[in-house]
Amino acid sequence: MIEYKIGLEEMNWHLLVELYYEVDGVIGLGRKRDLITIKRSFLNSYKVVTAWDRNKIVGAGRMLSDGYCYGWIHDIGVLNSYRRNGIGKRIMDILMDEEESLLFGLTSSFMAIDFYDKLGFKRHKTAMAKYPSKSTYLDD
Repeated sequence: MIEYKIGLEEMNWHLLVELYYEVDGVIGLGRKRDLITIKRSFLNSYKVVTAWDRNKIVGAGRMLSDGYCYGWIHDIGVLNSYRRNGIGKRIMDILMDEEESLLFGLTSSFMAIDFYDKLGFKRHKTAMAKYPSKSTYLDD
């Protein structure tokens, strides 16, 4: 049975980094196993949700927010062997729970567009981004 945790009180940072290594998350920092930067970014998040199978993190996500107007969802990741079991949806539900007044925004990986469509997210006509390095997600 999957257990969901909100917050970082019991976080095992090495397990979190391994999750993002496997799913190539946190703008490539997972692949670099950049524990320090991943930890700093999660500590500065508004809300963090992790999914656990016994002592293993199998999914995670976080939200940046002012708590009043905007909530930007980042770094939703679920291990391949656990996908299609509702874990990502449950993480999203927990992140957005009791935050119904916020405008939620996110950027999706190419693989996850259908997932977010099913959750009611729509493409934004004027969204813009500036990455710290070259990205396949930006139009030229």
